[in-house]
Amino acid sequence: MILRYAEAKRLLVSGLLDHGGEMAERAAVVDARYGEGHVLLFAGNPLWRGETVGTYAPVFSAIGNFDRLDAGTSPEPGTP
Repeated sequence: MILRYAEAKRLLVSGLLDHGGEMAERAAVVDARYGEGHVLLFAGNPLWRGETVGTYAPVFSAIGNFDRLDAGTSPEPGTP
């Protein structure tokens, strides 16, 4: 897990979202290894129409840093 939502008392939840507290402390961005690469999973669609410009940052960060997703992790046993 790369990023998670804050605890329920710290979330700023829109009035249009039902049961927003259910997303508290859940994963927002997950890095899943797939074969020799990675898949980034976003809890919401950050490029959906009507989203704020601030939601684009995780996508652009992922595009710009695609080759450094293993930074700070130890290699799996048996890999060169």
